[in-house]
Amino acid sequence: MDEDFLDVKENSKKVLGFFIIVIIAIVVGGYFLVFRKFYFSLKTVHLELGESLSTDIKDYVNQEIDNVRDWKIDLSKVNESEVGTYTYTVTYNKTTRKGKVKVSDTTPPVFTLQELVLEEGSEEFFLGDFLATCEDYSKPCLVSLKNSKDEEKFGLLGEHSIDLVIADLYGNKSSAEGKLKVLEKGSYVDSKSLDLEYASNSRGTGDFKGKRFISFEKALRPDSGEVGAEINKISLIDLNQYVKTNYEGYRLVESEIIELYNKHGYVIGYSVELKISGEKEKIVYVDKEKVPADTAEKNEDEVGEE
Repeated sequence: MDEDFLDVKENSKKVLGFFIIVIIAIVVGGYFLVFRKFYFSLKTVHLELGESLSTDIKDYVNQEIDNVRDWKIDLSKVNESEVGTYTYTVTYNKTTRKGKVKVSDTTPPVFTLQELVLEEGSEEFFLGDFLATCEDYSKPCLVSLKNSKDEEKFGLLGEHSIDLVIADLYGNKSSAEGKLKVLEKGSYVDSKSLDLEYASNSRGTGDFKGKRFISFEKALRPDSGEVGAEINKISLIDLNQYVKTNYEGYRLVESEIIELYNKHGYVIGYSVELKISGEKEKIVYVDKEKVPADTAEKNEDEVGEE
């Protein structure tokens, strides 16, 4: 066979192979450029509880962004004020992808302490009263004893140092030393119980103009047995009969017992709010002087029999 012919044939194969490689490179390159234009990936964003959530699209997309106006981000499902994992979306060139925002709490509470004063033999005390102030985004602040042996000191007269642990709901904690004073029985007056000035209520509204049903002569701790006893007394009232007696033509729709607090969170009294309906719907408050005495006494007797 002619050697020149073989050389030409071989060269033709090389040229064809080269053109095939070039075409593949063009196709792959073109595909990459087009695909790259539409492809994007998102970050998992970590946010500390209490920090503000960024609205800058560049903080969420993994690649560089030329024109931010072409991108849309939806953060409506992210609750930056509560620990958890949330989904956000980013849309670009009609393509929408999902990313995650993880809100966590790794910061211990910031607090100040105050002396806790008790009477000898007192069984009702709250370790939280060691706190004068406590700031934390995942309230409440939790107080516990660092050493279980310190529990014995709460029954001993005198002044004591107590090793405390101040923590939040997610286990972030700090150690501190609290001061405890145990006085002779009958010699202690809780100054917080002497404050009868209104500061807040159980409904969480800033002010309260309703009529008080009960006003205490001494403010009570919200977790005390006395508070529970007062609520039980209120529950004995036949509110339907009260409305029928005092608001002719009206009927009871719903009722709510509202606790009233001083600035220390102690209960200073109660209001009983009623929603009643007749010619029109309105809000009224139970007046202790207008409660049928026989109704309250009857209900109290029935409870006693049980």
